[in-house]
Amino acid sequence: MHRLALALVLGALQAGAALALDDTVTVTLQAQNASGQNGSATLTPQGDATRVVILLGNAPQGVAQPAHIHLGQCDQLDPAPKWKLEAVRDGQSSTLVPVPLDRLLKEQAAINVHKSAEEVQVYVSCGNIAPAM
Repeated sequence: MHRLALALVLGALQAGAALALDDTVTVTLQAQNASGQNGSATLTPQGDATRVVILLGNAPQGVAQPAHIHLGQCDQLDPAPKWKLEAVRDGQSSTLVPVPLDRLLKEQAAINVHKSAEEVQVYVSCGNIAPAM
């Protein structure tokens, strides 16, 4: 009986650990500069890396929009990107960032999307990466 109880407890602990590794964080991306480009970025842990998937509404068709993770928050970003993300094309982007999710959550960082490579100084969407509450 004790072995069965111990096996159930160990199984539950292992299942909990697996669930913790699969946790995702969703960052709300708010439109900036009257772009109308609201959306989200989903951060999913993948071992020592993090998958960042961006989905934006009202994105221009056929335009590559550079995206980055910057230190700072949307209202005061460090202008130098910390990690480059795949450009958003037709409202979508997916990048494997070589940083664990827990580190991204500890940084004061934000995801931001630019209007285009030619107008990189114009931000169209931004969202602060914050730890889950």
